[in-house]
Amino acid sequence: MQGIALVTSESSMLRSSRPSASPFVSRVLLISGGLASAGLLMVVPAFCRGAPYLWLAILPACGFLALFVFRERAREACRAKFAALRARNDRQRKRVHSLRGQARVLRAISRRRPLDESMGILCRFVEDRIPGARCSVLMLGPEGRTVGKSVAPGLPEPYNQALLGLEIGPAVGSCGAAMHLRKPVFIDDVLRHPNWAPFRDLVLTTGMRTCWSSPILDDDGQAVGAFAVYNEQPRLPVRGERLTIHVAVEMARVAVNMAAVYRQLMHQSLRDELTGLANRRGMKDWLTRRLEAGGRVGVLLLDLDDFKPVNDTFGHDGGDKVLRVVAGRLRDLVGRDAIASRLGGDEFTLGVPTADPAALEDIARRVIEAVGRPVSIDRRHRAQVRCSIGIARHPEDGETVEELMTHADRAMYEAKKSGKNRYRRWSGPAGDGAEMSA
Repeated sequence: MQGIALVTSESSMLRSSRPSASPFVSRVLLISGGLASAGLLMVVPAFCRGAPYLWLAILPACGFLALFVFRERAREACRAKFAALRARNDRQRKRVHSLRGQARVLRAISRRRPLDESMGILCRFVEDRIPGARCSVLMLGPEGRTVGKSVAPGLPEPYNQALLGLEIGPAVGSCGAAMHLRKPVFIDDVLRHPNWAPFRDLVLTTGMRTCWSSPILDDDGQAVGAFAVYNEQPRLPVRGERLTIHVAVEMARVAVNMAAVYRQLMHQSLRDELTGLANRRGMKDWLTRRLEAGGRVGVLLLDLDDFKPVNDTFGHDGGDKVLRVVAGRLRDLVGRDAIASRLGGDEFTLGVPTADPAALEDIARRVIEAVGRPVSIDRRHRAQVRCSIGIARHPEDGETVEELMTHADRAMYEAKKSGKNRYRRWSGPAGDGAEMSA
């Protein structure tokens, strides 16, 4: 709708400025042409029928006389008509070009292309609409105070790199001020404005003289970035250019919001809803990335022993609380470099960035001790669970994620068969490995 509004506004501006003939001249020319045409058709019959009908020959004479008198007006009217037709064709071409440009941007956003790619297409769209323009998109870092990303396909790369880490403020260039103030900052000459004094030598390398910046706001009204238009001529944007910038900022906002929604959906798709740990897919994703990077990995798959009596005694709410407490203990135990996940039910998995048997056995012992601590259900009741653990290592016990998970699962069942509340390493199909008790 914004793009259509932009085109409609420009169309009205062109329509108001195009030349046109006056209504009086148009009517005179129309009547003269009609008389001339009708008179020509009656001249021959008039001469054939005799003198009483010769007065009809006056009609074409009057028509041609009127056309002769108003010939300059006729030429002007024709030129105005052709100019109007050309202006209409130009408007149609500009409208089609604009809509195609907006479609390219929206297509990139809807297809969940990388944000840098979508912003680059947006910059090119605006550069096509504003003569001599060079556009950039700055994105704030996680802390919301410094520039974390700069996308500007039309500006020198050293200039983009120099902006990274820049702290925003009310007098920091155009973009820094726009993001801090959360309103547009249009500067007509960057070489004379005090906001650009610290960056004057830097901006000279680009050949640009103006910078019109508008903040990109999230749904809460907080600035997450800025869209800027640079130009070689020191001037302010005209009305049509302001509308173009407004449309670009709104599309940038849509792109940023869509990227945030997509990240949230991806995060949720990799998380277990009950415990907040990674789910089975999140665990496989972590292991896949570790294996592709060539790192050594250990997998500990644990299952709570005799968890069904907990549900029978305290209900599913009590059982869910036990699962959440166990999940929290596992999360605290593995730290940042490792991952804890819930595969489903009362089954959990740990992925650790080591394949050292002694280190994996030490982790298994600490997991058994942590899980075995009582869990308070309410003020009067406590529940206690234990676990059995199976261990598999990469690459000794499997080359792929599926092999590691399968072998850790089989080792865990061997631990259950051996008496529960213990761990066992995968020792091959024969199952002749030593049993490790907690």
